[in-house]
Parts: sequence; C-alpha cells; structure tokens
Amino acid sequence: MEITNANAGTRIDEIDVAPIVETDILGPSEATRRMMDYYSHTKNVVPLMEKLARCEPTTLACMHGSSWRGDGGKLLRELAKVLDG
Repeated sequence: MEITNANAGTRIDEIDVAPIVETDILGPSEATRRMMDYYSHTKNVVPLMEKLARCEPTTLACMHGSSWRGDGGKLLRELAKVLDG
C-alpha cells in the first residue's frame, strides 16, 4: 500500500484547515486508521474512553487537522465501540 502526503513540504500555516469544526470527524479518521492500522491496541479501550467521556468534553483537539466541537462524551463512546469491535 502506498500512502502519500499531499501536503509534504508545506508549512502548517499554509494548509487551509478550519481551526474548529462541528461536522463528522470519526468517519474520516476511521477511514485513515483502517488503511494504516495506526492506533493503540489496548484491551482496556472501552473503560479508558468511558472515563474520558464522563468528563463531558465539548471540544476535542486532534493531533492533525481541525479541533472538533460538540458532544464529546458521545463521540468518545462511539470511538470506543469502533476500536473495541
């Protein structure tokens, strides 16, 4: 599998990315994760995500891309299901 970075060599301040979004980020994130099998393979993902979800965050910062605003507890629980499944 070949993975390319369309922004290779581009400074981060030159990439047109919204600083915060309220649209789906789990779907696109999962599509990328499945291609690379890039995540923590822990047996404790559900309790860990539930602990974070109980904090009821309204904004989640992503390592790459836009931050997200919404029901963070719900999104973290959805992520836990995907990672556990």
